[in-house]
Amino acid sequence: MPDLPNPLDQIEHIIVLMLENRSFDNLLGWLYDPNGNRPPFNQPPPDNFDGLYGKNLSNPGPNGSSVPVGKGSILTDPNPDPGEGYEEAYSQLYDVPAPLLADVPPDPPQPPAMQGFVSNYAAQSKVISSGTDPSLIMNCFTPAAVPVISSLAYYYGVCDHWFASIPTETYCNRSYVHAGTSSGYVNNKGGDDFLFDNDTTTIFNLLEESQRSWRIYHGSWLITSLALLTQKKLWPYALDPNHFGHVSDFIKDAKRPGGLPSYAFIEPIYLDSLVWGPENDMHPEANPFEFYGPSNIEQGEKLLSEVYQAVRTSPDWHKTMLIITFDEHGGCYDHVPPPPAEPPDHVVIPSDQPGGSGFRFNRLGVRVPAIIVSPFTKGQTVINEVFDHTSILRTVVERFELPKEQLGKREAKAQDLSCALNLRQARTDHPPIAQPSMKVIHELARPLSAMHQAVLAASTKPLSDFQRSILAATARRLGQPESTQAEIAQLQTALQAETFLMKQEAKLLGRKLEGRLAAAAKAFF
Repeated sequence: MPDLPNPLDQIEHIIVLMLENRSFDNLLGWLYDPNGNRPPFNQPPPDNFDGLYGKNLSNPGPNGSSVPVGKGSILTDPNPDPGEGYEEAYSQLYDVPAPLLADVPPDPPQPPAMQGFVSNYAAQSKVISSGTDPSLIMNCFTPAAVPVISSLAYYYGVCDHWFASIPTETYCNRSYVHAGTSSGYVNNKGGDDFLFDNDTTTIFNLLEESQRSWRIYHGSWLITSLALLTQKKLWPYALDPNHFGHVSDFIKDAKRPGGLPSYAFIEPIYLDSLVWGPENDMHPEANPFEFYGPSNIEQGEKLLSEVYQAVRTSPDWHKTMLIITFDEHGGCYDHVPPPPAEPPDHVVIPSDQPGGSGFRFNRLGVRVPAIIVSPFTKGQTVINEVFDHTSILRTVVERFELPKEQLGKREAKAQDLSCALNLRQARTDHPPIAQPSMKVIHELARPLSAMHQAVLAASTKPLSDFQRSILAATARRLGQPESTQAEIAQLQTALQAETFLMKQEAKLLGRKLEGRLAAAAKAFF
């Protein structure tokens, strides 16, 4: 069989599932450990695998102590949530107190020592007030705790040098996977101290112009889709069911021959919902209200399993690539210093302007988990090339022959993922991908009376700043009158917020959904 000009030619469907706020070491550092893991993970790591086994790694702890890397098994850790913003990431990498945004040096010494995770965690008021031991930030999960993601990494391809696009938090990093830039911003509030948004061309616009199919699948309400909230160029498509659907629609589409789009992006549930279920994005608990208890990685494992099984049993499996990754490290420990990076554009916002930091976008963020699942990927493949989220864009552009140099210089120079396709013939095996342990999930199978108790609790739990920002952003994006913003200002509880979201969803999607939403509201409220 002659060599194909590009291994990507074998792929017709590229699927991306992006989860939240975990470092590579936190979830996959112990993927190989002959001294502690159960089969098949109880073997020495491949020579090219940059994990934790066999290394003497630690961070300075309180009172001059040294905190070694540990093995984690508590599915809700780290709780409280670590710091994740640009200032906090600088503190974690350089072991200095977190400065103000304007005071972060734009060109700190390189490479960073990765020695400030414990001290940064210990300095946070929520950790101090809770009496939490800050050394738990050094605990990294073993495969026994995260069997699904570990199995996928073992039986397919794992990228051990995939970094967040910038050393900061969620929204700006997610903008890189959609548009290849965050337009000079480094934090979730953007330039108006409200909510980051980006107004440059996205990969979805290029696909649309090239008449290639694409769809964003959201786990909860459409109006909580971070892709939709943060990318202005997507709003013309918000009402098009061919471009936005629920994760349940992805499961249905995967079952039909040709049902999957050329490019699909899957978003998890970011906030507990009485309608859609528990948060399943793997983000450490960050909200003061919890319908289902603290956020735990097991719910994310369940989502991973559902998405993988849908892809693996799809009639289109033989021509599909599934990319699983995380937007940023979320304050979780990792030992590999981020390397330099190509700036995406010439946009640098001075630190004396709103939302400005002076950052030149010439450094990557902390390493995050990334797994390539495809019928053309050999088991136990370890991919050492340096990737960031723009590598997804580069892969889509290359595979579907989209217009080049439209998504910034970072994307134009990024490595695509063709190197993960190292088999000529499609695999037909069904590797034994483990199921979630279900310890926490079984606890959530509560009787209806307990759910009613959760609703009552939600009626008194206060809103988080994160949820309030989503509510305000929804009203702004929909062009709602000022009276709607006034209504949001009056919302006080999680239950009121859920009701507001349901009303806005009905307005967005049209009257035909009002009956279904009303029925759902009646069932729970």
